[in-house]
Amino acid sequence: MGESREPQNVALGRAIRQLRKEAGLTQEELAERAEMPIAELSRIEAGAIEARWGTLRRIAAGLGTSLADVFRLSEFDHAEEQQQDQGDHGRDEQ
Repeated sequence: MGESREPQNVALGRAIRQLRKEAGLTQEELAERAEMPIAELSRIEAGAIEARWGTLRRIAAGLGTSLADVFRLSEFDHAEEQQQDQGDHGRDEQ
């Protein structure tokens, strides 16, 4: 688990945060359900670290969803972000 602000980590973190809020959970509650330190969950949500598969499975279970749903939401977010970046670059060139 290393420090990273990779776009896919940021998108995954946003997806987890969105699902957590939709479930009406605090970070503390989800961390408890996922049996992990709250600081680690916070850093994952911020996209600051890359989560391990086991951790992601526990987070998904704590959210009451599948890992596939988490990834689908993060891929949608990542694709949207890429489109926005491309749009911003296009404006810079004009």
